[in-house]
Amino acid sequence: MKITCLQENLNNGLFIVNHLATGNTTLPILNNILLKTEKGNLTLTSTNLEIGIHTQVRGKVEKEGSFTIPSQILNNYINLLPKDQVILELVENELIVKCKNSKTKIKGISVEDFPLIPKIEKRNGFKIKAIDFKKALQQVIFSVYQDESRPEISGVLFNFNYPQIGKLTLTGTDSYRLSEKNIDLKEFNIKENIKIIVPRNTIQELLRILTQENEIIEIYFTENQILFIYKETEIISRLISGQYPDYQQIIPENHKTKVLINKNNFIKVIKGASIFSQSGINDINLEILPKDNKIIIHSLNNQLGEYKAEIEGEIEGIENKIVFNYKYLLDGLLGIEEDEISLEIINDTLPGILRLVNNKSYLYLIMPIKQ
Repeated sequence: MKITCLQENLNNGLFIVNHLATGNTTLPILNNILLKTEKGNLTLTSTNLEIGIHTQVRGKVEKEGSFTIPSQILNNYINLLPKDQVILELVENELIVKCKNSKTKIKGISVEDFPLIPKIEKRNGFKIKAIDFKKALQQVIFSVYQDESRPEISGVLFNFNYPQIGKLTLTGTDSYRLSEKNIDLKEFNIKENIKIIVPRNTIQELLRILTQENEIIEIYFTENQILFIYKETEIISRLISGQYPDYQQIIPENHKTKVLINKNNFIKVIKGASIFSQSGINDINLEILPKDNKIIIHSLNNQLGEYKAEIEGEIEGIENKIVFNYKYLLDGLLGIEEDEISLEIINDTLPGILRLVNNKSYLYLIMPIKQ
């Protein structure tokens, strides 16, 4: 194997695959990256057996071949090289790396022990602008349950709402709050109602590589696996088996109090109240007064002190009180781009809902803290 490529291109490729190939003590080969020359390019591959990533680096191939190299060593070394041509050459069981006046030998392992990455049939799937898909995922990922003791909610639900042609709903929940984002698809090949659960770690890997560029991402899936294709990179992942909770039944159909409020003003007073919330509970109190069109935000910590602030809002309905975990409330508000939001409440025991004012594509449900 021998290939010449630019340091910047190689460094970018290693950034994409390196994150998966670190820290495995039981199978050392998983700490390696597979380097393979094919079709005039260098393909870099890493896997943790749950997720596999391929990315291509453009270069000039002089000799075909493949080899695996410790990811961290190669990534750290290439990152130090100047932005110039880099020559990679396999000589017996060592990778020779040349750049300007430097020459390094890195020992590796043959490809026989490297796990095969499955291929997915490109049948069921859709295409979407990467920037739109990234924003949608960011609006739900923070609500996903963060360990695997409840696997059915440790991922993002992709619900293709057939026969509502071209509708995709993304959902994340940890049972204390829930985010739901609806997307209109323009390019798709899905002819049945399909629900799949994509692991949280897979979504995080995808968000790492998606940029703000106006590129298209392709997504294909089978019963057990999903494939994301973005520019020169492919991410293949297993899906989570199991039944996602029927959460629609907990979303209130009506409300008794509705508040239209400036998001940034709301965030500021919540951050102020958070300083004096009770450690471990993170509670802040909201008192909504329709007659005065104002909301009183209050928190009390016997060791630190007390906070109280008023902000104005457009309020309809009855006077109401509710207690929220400020961290969950902030997560929901920070996931909304619009300046004005709607907060809907029934009482202090049922969930509150944050919505967009002029757009029904997103909702954030948050359970109250019961006093």
